[in-house]
Amino acid sequence: MKKILLFAATTSVLFAGADIEPLVDYDKQDVVKAVETVKKVTPAPVPAPVVAPAPVKPEGPKKWYVGLDGMGAQYETDSGKCNKLAAVVAKLGYDFNKYFGIEGRVGYGLNEADHDAGGTTKIKENYGLYLKPMLPLGEKAHLFGLLGYAKAKVESAWDASSQNGALAGTVNESSPSFGLGLNYALNKRWSVVAEGVRLLHKVDGTFNVKNGGTRSESDINLDTYGLGVNYRF
Repeated sequence: MKKILLFAATTSVLFAGADIEPLVDYDKQDVVKAVETVKKVTPAPVPAPVVAPAPVKPEGPKKWYVGLDGMGAQYETDSGKCNKLAAVVAKLGYDFNKYFGIEGRVGYGLNEADHDAGGTTKIKENYGLYLKPMLPLGEKAHLFGLLGYAKAKVESAWDASSQNGALAGTVNESSPSFGLGLNYALNKRWSVVAEGVRLLHKVDGTFNVKNGGTRSESDINLDTYGLGVNYRF
């Protein structure tokens, strides 16, 4: 009897159909999970390339400069001197290197002064163009020479109160011109200058004389000396 009941129960189960879970493919499941994990991984940012800064070229010395000088002056003729004159001189120059440059000048007189021979004298204007050799004296200073040609106009006059023999006339001549100076740099742009320049060297002139007649003089010199400033650009 027991065998019959067991058989019946087994047959019932087989014919009723049991819910059987399908077999799990674990290899396929692991691959799916790995793909999903890769998709979720955020790629690390790529660092931007490092660009080296362009090398900075050191700034060279300034070659052009302008300047302004306050000058005292002495005007000398065969008859005497006039040594209390004043003038202002503007300059424009270019230094090719620390040993050689060129310079142009324009100057104007500021006053008139008494001449030893009588009457008064005044520098009207002067112009010059120079070669400029230089001798460095350390980091900040240099000596310089001026070798060139200049033109100057100087007027002499007398009035009713002037003594006999006073000269009146205009010297408007050109001649070789030369000078010597010292330049001291305050910084890369500004410098101070001390110098002396002969503008006219042994030129001729003819003057009216206050007691009648004229006088020719052949050894006329005009010297200037003073201080100034230069600005480089």
